[in-house]
Amino acid sequence: MIEPQQYGQQALQEYLLLDYVQRLETRKYGHRAVHIHLSRMKPFHRRDYHIRVATNTFESYVKLYVGRIFVLTNSDLIFVWKDKSIADVEPAVDTLRYLFRDDPLSQDDSEETGFCTWYNLNTEFQEFLLLCQHLDERAKKLQKSLNMRSAIQREKDNNTLGPITAENLGELEETIHTADLSEHIRQQPVCVFAHGSSKELHPVFDEFFVSITDLRNALMPNIDLASNRWLFQHMTETLDKRMLNYLCKRTFKTHASSFSLNLNLGTLTSKDFDKFDETVRRNWQGNVIIELNQVDLFSNLETYLSIRDDFHERGYRILVDNLTVEALSFVDRKRLKADFIKVAWREEMTDNVIRKKYSEMDNLVKNSGRERVILCRCDSPTAIKFGQSLGITLFQGRYIDNMIARQRRAKRDAKKPVKPAPKKPTPDKPTR
Repeated sequence: MIEPQQYGQQALQEYLLLDYVQRLETRKYGHRAVHIHLSRMKPFHRRDYHIRVATNTFESYVKLYVGRIFVLTNSDLIFVWKDKSIADVEPAVDTLRYLFRDDPLSQDDSEETGFCTWYNLNTEFQEFLLLCQHLDERAKKLQKSLNMRSAIQREKDNNTLGPITAENLGELEETIHTADLSEHIRQQPVCVFAHGSSKELHPVFDEFFVSITDLRNALMPNIDLASNRWLFQHMTETLDKRMLNYLCKRTFKTHASSFSLNLNLGTLTSKDFDKFDETVRRNWQGNVIIELNQVDLFSNLETYLSIRDDFHERGYRILVDNLTVEALSFVDRKRLKADFIKVAWREEMTDNVIRKKYSEMDNLVKNSGRERVILCRCDSPTAIKFGQSLGITLFQGRYIDNMIARQRRAKRDAKKPVKPAPKKPTPDKPTR
């Protein structure tokens, strides 16, 4: 039996869940469960307020169906109930889908990456028990990590991040090898505006990447992972392999016909990439785009030149990532035979200093091919207007994400049948 003393307040729900399910084994018949993956949603939709609203949605079901609701450390919900079918609980899940309709996850019904997973404990008890044990182990590791962080935090200034070292890099990589990285994998579209429209967007491709910020906050919040360029690159090579492994084993969903991966050059010659090429890319109908960081590319230019043509022949597209406005003059997309370049938007681009270079920027974008330049990190309409003034047609960023979410919601609402207004009751005729 588990000792609750091993858990802090954050991990207590996993302890209670596993304890409950273990006691349920001899009387499991008639029980069912649903695992709602709120942790897969965008961070904006995982605030404390949203989790409370989601939990309250099940309060009436807890009383009606002799149920138990558990709110896990990562904000997921697990509801276990008795003597009612899955169809009886589906309305509560549909309510949550509606509440979070702005999040792409709400429309995802796939088994691997979807909004929820259902369990019939009559036939799937062992599978559900294994899930609860996995959640329990993860909670204990997280609590141990939190305790270590608290001890470190007491010794350090709260506002100071320590540098990444070979020692804590080794600890981090060991954690990365065993951690469930699906919670830190993000998907963001690169979009083009419909012809003649300033509001309607079409996804050109979706970028898959690991959020370094979320990863740091979850695993090593006191360490600046990018403080040492070479150690950071070594860490990202480990993340590359986990990402490729994730895509090989999961059924993933894209809103565009193509997708991109941000990888290191060294990863492209690895066995992990060969497996990805065999398992995923050769069966993919659209394009697969490899995003290469400009620093990595120019530090290993010989490697890039030796594999570039082969990758093009195999059907890959190449994108040079992480360019600044200043770097545009040093990167010749056509000579590199790259298919796209990505320039990061900064608020100061509209300052007078940048404006003086406007004509130069216009020429650089023109020479690169206006339809081949992506303006990323677009967090405001100002970024879109500035990019369009240069003839840029491809955009990526949080502002674009919000526009896409509103656009999809409007289309879903438009498809819903309009209920006819109720007929007014005919008054009874007076009797004589």
